[in-house]
Amino acid sequence: MSIVKSLRRARIRSGESLRKVASRSGVGAGNLSAIENGHRDPTSSTLDRLASTIGVEWIPFPARGRTPAAVAAEEITHAEAQGRHAQAYRRFLQLSDDLAASDPVTRVLLSAEEPDDSPSRWVDAVAALVEVRLREASAPIPVWVTEHSGHSDAIWEPQRSSRALPLSADRTQVPAEFLRRGVAIESGELISA
Repeated sequence: MSIVKSLRRARIRSGESLRKVASRSGVGAGNLSAIENGHRDPTSSTLDRLASTIGVEWIPFPARGRTPAAVAAEEITHAEAQGRHAQAYRRFLQLSDDLAASDPVTRVLLSAEEPDDSPSRWVDAVAALVEVRLREASAPIPVWVTEHSGHSDAIWEPQRSSRALPLSADRTQVPAEFLRRGVAIESGELISA
């Protein structure tokens, strides 16, 4: 359930321990742990109490099958960790398409939640992509995107297929938002065929 994952990410970002949130919300620590780990389905009132405790509001919006950037980043880094590089790259391109096909408000809502912290450079790429797509729509850019500076001193190019190929991006074709984070993905790759 993505609401539970979002709630867990929000709790961790808040700096609150599981026990402290459990105590303040009136939910048992064991119960909260089971909810966060997917072993128990919370009731809507439990979710409301937990969200209120950590200061999170749920905003329903018509996503129309599009995945939020935080969820896509999790799927991308998971695929990469399992050596499924082509799948990670395709998921990144799907996120690009999802954002491009959305109206400005939906783009912002799909991008609002910060992805989990990860050593994967894919998170740098997701931040750059979100910035590109939001700038295209003249939409506000979430703080997590502007604060995610990447590694401009260490250029990274993703593996796009199951086998590493000796191709390299033409840096003159890489958007500034990507270069600033040290990610070499050309702007033409962000356009669906």
